[in-house]
Amino acid sequence: MKFGLFSNNRRFERSLGEAWDLDIAEIVTAERLGFEEVWISEHQTPAELIIAKASGLTNRIRMGSGVRPLGYYHPIQIALEANATDQLTHGRYMLGIGHGFHPRQMEWRGRDPGDTRAMVEASIKLILKLWNADGPVDYDGPFWTGKQMILQCPPVQKPHPPVAIACINTLGSVELAGRLNLRVLTGDFIPVSRLRTFGDTLMAAQAKAGHRATRKMLNATRVVYVAENEKQAREDMRESYEKTIAWEIANTPHHQAERIPPGGTLQDITYDYLVDTGNIFVGSPDTVRKRIADFYQEVGGFGMLQFHAGRDYATPDKLARSMELFMTEVAPKLAHLDPDIDMKRAAAE
Repeated sequence: MKFGLFSNNRRFERSLGEAWDLDIAEIVTAERLGFEEVWISEHQTPAELIIAKASGLTNRIRMGSGVRPLGYYHPIQIALEANATDQLTHGRYMLGIGHGFHPRQMEWRGRDPGDTRAMVEASIKLILKLWNADGPVDYDGPFWTGKQMILQCPPVQKPHPPVAIACINTLGSVELAGRLNLRVLTGDFIPVSRLRTFGDTLMAAQAKAGHRATRKMLNATRVVYVAENEKQAREDMRESYEKTIAWEIANTPHHQAERIPPGGTLQDITYDYLVDTGNIFVGSPDTVRKRIADFYQEVGGFGMLQFHAGRDYATPDKLARSMELFMTEVAPKLAHLDPDIDMKRAAAE
């Protein structure tokens, strides 16, 4: 198992500039501690701007857009900006794609929100065609046109940067990822049962398309916070996460619907309930290790665990300490988990 961040940039009580500075500082800390990669949300601005700035302060960690809503942009613009960011990061860029979840953002651009899903598939296919073309590309599709298109800025990574697609509810995006051999990005709120189905669906689609079937292409995301003992961990997070719950219920209730206690409502989601039921992984190194190991088995395996970051879940110093404790005391005890090896072992038993 490998470890990364999903930097969600929702620091409710800060200006955007201050929030982005903290996100970048968190990325610098993650690199120092040995995290492999970070995916950065596109909310107010494309993640590529933040990645370009962070690249000057880092040397190793890989950075990706998490995600670019493909319906918002002409595919050649996505490909050109991806290549430029790959150049600026010296080959550390990853393109994350998705639908977006605010219909009004499509309406701002004069687009029909009902076309979003079809636009994603058409766009990524054209982007891949542009990346793999030997010469100019003509395109006359249902959503975009272009004549003699050439990517004047080439990528560093050949034939192109890695691509991942965000998958939330339906299996269509997972199947597309399998067919095109893309990675799968998932949110921190997705229940275990759906993540397991995603993994099964991904492998079936990979195999059907002639690719190697592997759960390593599946990324899982969870809130993770480690402190020296249970009480400290729980109390460090309490005030901030209670505010987070209130904000999520008011602004993105669809993310929380499957966290509702049996027979309850959104208002019954409490911080202690989420910790006690393992919806979020908060505790001592031993507790967090066990939570993640159990989660991995229940999902059926995955390649990377992403920390839900870009949030003021605790003070910057405490969050950095949590990441340090994780990488020194938890990660070494989980690094051996490999979905390919584990599936072969299970099949032989």
